[in-house]
Amino acid sequence: MAPDFIIQKPHNSLLSTLVDYYFFIDVPVDALALEQEYIIPFPRITFGYFFDHPFLVINHTLHQSAIVEMAISRISTHQITVQPQSDSVKILGAHVRPYTLAYLTEKPIATLPWLINTMDLFQEKAVSFKDRINQCQEPQQMFEEVERIFLDSLLARDLATITQAVNIMEAHAGDIQFKEVAEQVGVSERTLRNQFNRHIGCSPKDYMHLVKLKSSVYQMRYSDASLTGITYDNHYFDQAHFIHSIRQITGRSPKTLRKEMPGFRFLQF
Repeated sequence: MAPDFIIQKPHNSLLSTLVDYYFFIDVPVDALALEQEYIIPFPRITFGYFFDHPFLVINHTLHQSAIVEMAISRISTHQITVQPQSDSVKILGAHVRPYTLAYLTEKPIATLPWLINTMDLFQEKAVSFKDRINQCQEPQQMFEEVERIFLDSLLARDLATITQAVNIMEAHAGDIQFKEVAEQVGVSERTLRNQFNRHIGCSPKDYMHLVKLKSSVYQMRYSDASLTGITYDNHYFDQAHFIHSIRQITGRSPKTLRKEMPGFRFLQF
């Protein structure tokens, strides 16, 4: 891991079930391999605070863009790029599990925008958090503030069903029939589909596609396996199916994606 990119797991045992890790990056833009970077769709929600170095975020699927200082990106299969708007990149953030946002707001997640303005959603809490972060001198202090705001904001909700369903899908790396998932958690397919829409904000089918994409991209990035081998390791029917599925979500062929990947600073894993 590059010294300008720091990650930390949560200390709190409850948060360790909701947050994959906190991260901090501080690097000059001219040190980046790519000025504009593609964000690979990912089965996690990402929170990011950009300090006084905002980013232009472009959703090419919806043909929308926004300048962001502090935001939460929902889980989606949209094609998104990010581009720094100053001479430095400085980000404090967290990658959290797909149902974590439902512990922070009672609003149906599917009704929220693809890029959530943290100030709009959390208002005074977000303002106070920003003020405290700006007083921190070290990343470790910032991570402690992120952990504190998560703990202060968690709602008492019963999300056991959706949590179990997500865990089953991820344990099978997305290679499981939705009907079987519903049977294992003890609810109807319709009920579980509605829970995905309300608590995660995407369909179960899209979520399983993202889980398979994550596994495939991880192999592309960190192994020497051939694309044919990755195809069958991730239970795609054949290479044509693999190429179509990857291109449908990312807009790129697996070959192109693998070629571009070493330049990605914001790869989520």
